Amino acid sequence: MSRTDPDATMATSARNRRLEPCYKHHAAVDDLRGVVLDVDVTTGEINEGDIIGGQVEEVREVSGGEIKTVTADAGYAYGKVYGALERGGIDPLIPAKAEPVKSRVPLRRLRYDAKHDVVKCPSGKILRPGRPIKHGRFFYSKARDCARCPLAGNCLSKGRVNKAVVIGNDYPALLRARRRRAHWSEADQRLYQRHRWRSEGYHGEAKTWRGLGRAVRHGLANMKIQAYLTAAAINLKRLAAAFIAMFRAIRTHLKPTTAPPAPHPAWNRGIDLPSLAAA
Repeated sequence: MSRTDPDATMATSARNRRLEPCYKHHAAVDDLRGVVLDVDVTTGEINEGDIIGGQVEEVREVSGGEIKTVTADAGYAYGKVYGALERGGIDPLIPAKAEPVKSRVPLRRLRYDAKHDVVKCPSGKILRPGRPIKHGRFFYSKARDCARCPLAGNCLSKGRVNKAVVIGNDYPALLRARRRRAHWSEADQRLYQRHRWRSEGYHGEAKTWRGLGRAVRHGLANMKIQAYLTAAAINLKRLAAAFIAMFRAIRTHLKPTTAPPAPHPAWNRGIDLPSLAAA
């Protein structure tokens, strides 16, 4: 806990970096023009996956249109995120993370049957649902099935007589995302590249050029004010650029395409044309 800013909580941006008291800045950016549509600031302990659903709804209300695709980095690659976006009719283009291997028989070696809500192990034994947890459920095998299994030495944890695995909520959506990530189309690749410089570019600009890399004042409320003002300044810059582009297009459209008529020879000699006609 920070002694100078109690609202800031411990978090890290990578596993190889130490924990620091910080805040998290969440932003939704329009893909077409780079306009910042929604901004939120939370303490460092808040998971990104708990924020994206509310932001999508906020953007839908602000823009008044339908959202077809949502892109995000791998920090949002959770089954609950994929499932929530799919139920909302939105295509989630988020690179799924590889399954962390913590066992000689990892979870990917087991098959989840969503229709019958059971898990089958590599030996064909059934694991049935049991105790629920915050983001999923435990599935357990029977001890007598594992006692006769040749994979028991590699599959079971030390001191256990049966297999226990956790299947997260919306696990089928996570599996679909992993399969899709392995075969992203060229359109998917291009769209995610746009995300890299459009959305991540906004975060880089806000932190590097607009001072959002450090908190100006203490407290979550003050940090939100700083984030809102930063987003407003960037949007005003986007608006100014749009006006300049519009004025240039109008000037180009109104520019005459033909040369003006040549002046009468008498104009260059200073001759009075009525007098010349009378003569």
